[in-house]
Amino acid sequence: MLRRRTEPRSLPLTDGPIVQSLLRLAWPVMLSNLFQTLYNFVDRFWVARLGSVEIAALALSWPLVFLVLSIGAGITVAGTALVAQYTGARRPEEANLAAGQVIAFTTVLAAVLAVIGLFAARPILTVMGAESDLIAAAMSYLRIIYAGIPLMFGTFVVTALLNGVGDTVTPMILMAISVGLNLLLDPFFIFGWGPFPEWGIAGAAVATVLSRGLLALGGILWLFSGRLGIHLRPHHLKPRWGLIRRIVSIGGLASIGQTGTALGFSIMNGALARIGTVVLSAFAIGNAFISIVLMPAMGIGQATATMVGQNLGADRPDRATRSVWAGIGISSAILFTAAVVVLFLREHLIGFFLPDPEVIAVGSEMFFFVSLAFPFMGVIQVVMGAYQGAGHTFYSMFFGLFRLWALRVPLVYVLGFVVGMGASGVWWAMLGSNLATAVVSIGVFLTGNWKRRVIKGAPEAADA
Repeated sequence: MLRRRTEPRSLPLTDGPIVQSLLRLAWPVMLSNLFQTLYNFVDRFWVARLGSVEIAALALSWPLVFLVLSIGAGITVAGTALVAQYTGARRPEEANLAAGQVIAFTTVLAAVLAVIGLFAARPILTVMGAESDLIAAAMSYLRIIYAGIPLMFGTFVVTALLNGVGDTVTPMILMAISVGLNLLLDPFFIFGWGPFPEWGIAGAAVATVLSRGLLALGGILWLFSGRLGIHLRPHHLKPRWGLIRRIVSIGGLASIGQTGTALGFSIMNGALARIGTVVLSAFAIGNAFISIVLMPAMGIGQATATMVGQNLGADRPDRATRSVWAGIGISSAILFTAAVVVLFLREHLIGFFLPDPEVIAVGSEMFFFVSLAFPFMGVIQVVMGAYQGAGHTFYSMFFGLFRLWALRVPLVYVLGFVVGMGASGVWWAMLGSNLATAVVSIGVFLTGNWKRRVIKGAPEAADA
């Protein structure tokens, strides 16, 4: 008896127009990332109504949340790379097995990290030099977020696996539903509307965990249904230690890179907190808009990862190379346009959130420098996506750590504190680190060291 073969719902990515394929993959990712950013955007919008301490506490908390989530996001990079390359090689059962192993491993990892986060948050906040009222507000938020880490990891897993088979629409739909639920629940839990208790900043955490949990559980059940390009079965979850070691070797490096990025942002937040609450508040509000502006680059970067993975799996490195250059061109053009718009509207963007003259002045200066860096950020996102799709995550790790630890953190210290430029030194450091990393990443990419596949065996022939 022949077993039914499960094929991806998406169109093949190893043939046809490259730009069209990139854009078809990227626009749902852009919307998914936009919805993802709306979690923080909506939380900041409502929490800002509580006061400057609460909005600063949210900004102070986020890098610590990102620190833990980045480990899960990094591990799931292995899922995208392996599933994409097995899909390009037309070996769907091996793609299913890789997906199951990623889910099983990240579930255990998430539970461990949740416990560590609950115990480590307060000491880290103290070391960052935050004031006591900021620590109290941040801890009320972090306790709930860390308790929900296993559910939140699920969102990364589902998205990464479906992106690997070229299905970027389903994660977008799930994310839209999840964000809609968060938008509905936030004011009820924060302000105690109706029968709900007034939890303040902790209410934002409850709403986020509940809404993300719905996305994770719904997505994983859908993967077991067999209606998507991946068809999970219980035996796919049984540990295969050889495959888990490969997942760890690929995803572990990506996790180190993303964790290092999170630590770098934590240090930046600590530096800004020492400069003043007004500066930290402006940075929190500015980052909400910057995240939205960067959505196209992130979408093109993820689309590039899928294109590179599937084409390397199909033994077509030439097409993978053209995909990367097309991604760089599209991303740079979009972000150059965004930079011009932000330069002209920067004061209005900050004032939309918090009409405080001091915050507007500081945030406007931040936007000036950061908008100049937008095109360089786009280049970095696409090149990192290429290395992640290829499964050679050492280099994507290197680019992330180089930008923050070799460049930005030292520059923040020197310009912000030694030279005495304060917040202006931080903004200069952000611009310089992005420019230099974009140049280095292009230079490394040109060596062609990313073209070797991480899966073994030759691609299977297409069905007649």
